[in-house]
Amino acid sequence: MEAVNKDKVDEKRVLVVDDQALFRGILRSYVESAGYECVEADSAHAALELLKKTHFPIVISDIVMSEMDGLELLRTIKKAYPDVDVLIITGYESKYSPIKIVQAGASDLLTKPFTMEQLAVQLYKIEREKALKNRLYYSSITDELTGLYNRRYFYERLKQETQRTRRQGHPLSIIMFDVDGFKRFNDRYGHLKGDSLLGTVARVLRLSLREGVDIGFRYGGDEFVVILPEADAKTALSIGNRIKTNFKDTAPGGLTLSMGVAEFQADYDTEAFVQLVDERMYKEKQKSKEFGLPQLQVDLGKDNYYIRCLSCGNLVHWAASICESCLADPRKKIVSEDGRPVTTFIPTTPIPSIKDRRTAPRIIVRKTFLHDGLQATIQNMSREGIQIKTKTPLSVGDRLTIALTLENSIVRFGGIVVYVRSLSDGSSLAGLRFVTISDEDTEVLEGFLDSRLLKRREEKSI
Repeated sequence: MEAVNKDKVDEKRVLVVDDQALFRGILRSYVESAGYECVEADSAHAALELLKKTHFPIVISDIVMSEMDGLELLRTIKKAYPDVDVLIITGYESKYSPIKIVQAGASDLLTKPFTMEQLAVQLYKIEREKALKNRLYYSSITDELTGLYNRRYFYERLKQETQRTRRQGHPLSIIMFDVDGFKRFNDRYGHLKGDSLLGTVARVLRLSLREGVDIGFRYGGDEFVVILPEADAKTALSIGNRIKTNFKDTAPGGLTLSMGVAEFQADYDTEAFVQLVDERMYKEKQKSKEFGLPQLQVDLGKDNYYIRCLSCGNLVHWAASICESCLADPRKKIVSEDGRPVTTFIPTTPIPSIKDRRTAPRIIVRKTFLHDGLQATIQNMSREGIQIKTKTPLSVGDRLTIALTLENSIVRFGGIVVYVRSLSDGSSLAGLRFVTISDEDTEVLEGFLDSRLLKRREEKSI
């Protein structure tokens, strides 16, 4: 339903900028060891050209460079790409004031010399702050009751869409509707059941709109509005009728929707556009009143109105606030804990080729283990580390001690989490780099990997 973004922007891509090849190479190895993809630029101008073609959430730049220094690059990036975080590297004897660097928009400073762990901490902090900003922004534009976007974001998004329509000449429509008899329903059954009914409207929207194209909003009270890019009045009317039918089939008996539809014209401003669709909704509502208000046929004591939970698919009563199966709100799909993305970026050109320095062969292993309170399934393993899938909350930098049974031997090692990526089922993939492992356990591990590699080669040759 949302055009705002369902595909998570890849936050694991870093652009490293330095005019000294040796230091740039060291910095890249540090970045990749911390679990990030990395692209190099040998000058500020080269970095700006890469940013025009590819989205980099994080830029790491030395401050002392020929032609354009890091401070000027920082100002240029923040002006053109305000969402990009820039980490500036300085020396002890730098002539640049740290306060000026921060005032120019740097996310943080890293002073030479530094270790890989210090760089990993800075990158982790930037990621956490970015996720927090996303959550705060998403919270500010979301209606808490229904999970739809709110009135504030409606006007913000409508302005963007009308400007795009004027530039490109593509059709744009909006639908506004409210629940007939909502006040009588609220008065008879109480505000909690009324809130459940509004949640049902939001659920109907999620199931009725074109995913990734149309955007639904709670306008206020029991009024809702939908922005329909690339839709003329005829298409909008068809979508609106589908919403009304789905609501009638889902909601308690006797409840219907009144609807207004309008297509954008070049001479409309935003207020006139919204006022027009509001007037058309009001006219339809008046017509329905002429035929008499709908008769409420709701018996809350009978379990005859069911909906499917959007998170797990379990059948729940339409007025239930919690699904007994997954303990979530049945009208809202569970999203990942790291914050819901609120911006969309689709690269128009391929990402520059990236040489992966972590070239050790990986062996696919599906092995579930429980150790020291951590239950996880190994996805693959190399001589440098393992990738696991787990529902246990993990963070970059966490240190773990794990014991595994391999070839009738127990291997114990210490590892550090270098990346964590959330999955749609609520679990996450985490990469662990080996930190401490004995020589004896290393031999067992290498023997296990060698035997798996040999077996794989034999299978391919057959």
